[in-house]
Amino acid sequence: MRKIFTLQFLIAFLFISNLMAHPWKPDHYVIIDTDCGLDDFRLINLMLESQNIRVLAIITSNGVVNAKDGYLKVKNLLKSTHHEGILTGANLNTESLAIDCKVAKDFTWGNELTRDDSSIVLFTDVLNRVFKNCNEKIIFINLGSLNTISNYLKESPEYTGKIREVLWTCNFNMLKESYNYKADTNSYNSFIGLNIPLTITNAETIGKYNSVIIDDIKCMNTQLGNELYKSLSVPNTTFSGSFHDESVLLYLLKPELFTYSKSGNINNLKLLPVTDFNRILKDLFFTNSVSRTQVLSGISVDSSDYFQDVQAIMESTIKNYGNDEWSVCVLTSELHRHLGVYSIIGAKMGVRAREYFGAGVDELRIVSLAGLEPPFSCLNDGLQVSTGATLGQGLISVNENLKLPKAEFHYLNQKISITLKDEYRVKIADEIKELSFIYGLDSSVYWDLVRKIALRYWKDWSRYEIFDIEVQKN
Repeated sequence: MRKIFTLQFLIAFLFISNLMAHPWKPDHYVIIDTDCGLDDFRLINLMLESQNIRVLAIITSNGVVNAKDGYLKVKNLLKSTHHEGILTGANLNTESLAIDCKVAKDFTWGNELTRDDSSIVLFTDVLNRVFKNCNEKIIFINLGSLNTISNYLKESPEYTGKIREVLWTCNFNMLKESYNYKADTNSYNSFIGLNIPLTITNAETIGKYNSVIIDDIKCMNTQLGNELYKSLSVPNTTFSGSFHDESVLLYLLKPELFTYSKSGNINNLKLLPVTDFNRILKDLFFTNSVSRTQVLSGISVDSSDYFQDVQAIMESTIKNYGNDEWSVCVLTSELHRHLGVYSIIGAKMGVRAREYFGAGVDELRIVSLAGLEPPFSCLNDGLQVSTGATLGQGLISVNENLKLPKAEFHYLNQKISITLKDEYRVKIADEIKELSFIYGLDSSVYWDLVRKIALRYWKDWSRYEIFDIEVQKN
């Protein structure tokens, strides 16, 4: 019974955010090193969804799955979740053995979009980029052996001071029987020799998901819920329904739920028992994510708070594109002082850019190529609201030479350009030109009809379909 209560508490906090977090920064910036077990898959999905955790990079290493196949799995997952810009690297060192568990190797991450391993990026290149360009202290999470972190810090000890904490999922009480230890005992001994503190989450002792929790996850009816349920439904394997590496997320969000015991530089964690099951389920399924607003408690999702024409598109738009895009478009329209086409396009573009990099507000630097004259310049308002890259913060500048519905986005020394596809730009131009010809720009009828067009584009145009994204050299 104790394990069931403990598990139910753990699940709850995997899905809710810490309400006392900084108003715009997450509490945790993390690098994840994974050997691509099923529990790793769940943890990575949950971390990508958490507003209080920023995933800076994911490294794959040998273990449950070999590093090369694991790299492709992670890239496919990031593509499927639209986080293509999160840095990914592979540790191809052979000191750690790859058992290539058939169940884990055959399990699909995302949509399995590619099997091309010709462009694998080495983990050292990824880690160098992150440590050179991230100003925050970083938590290094090890879900397999300690091979990656041990080898990297031996070669690059200058970055030791940029690491806030090293986490490892392993059963310290039965260390020599733990898979993550046996995968590479030499790396464990080597890391201990570096005299760097190591925090171990005793993941192997937590237990299993019960049928009630699995059914509730199935009924979430979201992409996250679908992915979690898929991994929990794999037959004939212990790890498909067991809590292991997910304990990392609970520790990051609620460290007070763990007891600590120290042995030299090792900090061993143990989860406390919890029994308030009803409150946990309520929090799990009915608590909204932490608000990103600064004055309002949140952006209303009550249709009665909106004008009738906005009410008409509200339900389907939120269902298709999410609350984040909805809130951004609402705030953009209030700032812009009318419901305009290119301001909405700019809002969608900024949300897509943040999503691409897995970045938060105020973390991107933008160069807008839309100029300072309408209609393209209206893009700039949507870009500022959606990313927090405002003129006041000095995070956005405007290039007046091209005057295109296009912007460049910079993050962790990466650069992409996002452009409205020509077919959509031409459609907008044709519709607006016809209205201006018939009614004139000073006519109230003209602006009423522009509003209708903007509402239609807001509802019908997906941010995943209307833009071209190009990776550029920085």
